[in-house]
Amino acid sequence: MTNSKELSELQVFKTVLLHCLVIIALPVLSFFMSKVFVFDGLLGSNSIPSNVYSAAVSIVVLHVALGAFIYRAYFDDRSKPQVKKD
Repeated sequence: MTNSKELSELQVFKTVLLHCLVIIALPVLSFFMSKVFVFDGLLGSNSIPSNVYSAAVSIVVLHVALGAFIYRAYFDDRSKPQVKKD
């Protein structure tokens, strides 16, 4: 019984850690990728407008990542206790 509980807690920890890394890394990566490749590269924007647009992109990515975390936490089916049937 305790082994399955420890396994479940480990799985929850891995899921939360993964979402934390995504919430931290994706907005930073999306800011620099959109700034360098899209706004400075393809569109040829000036420095200040490309920073503002890239910040907006990273804010949208952050909200999507947070929404995915909240959705996963709210609708996760593993939170129900498993009942052993004899």
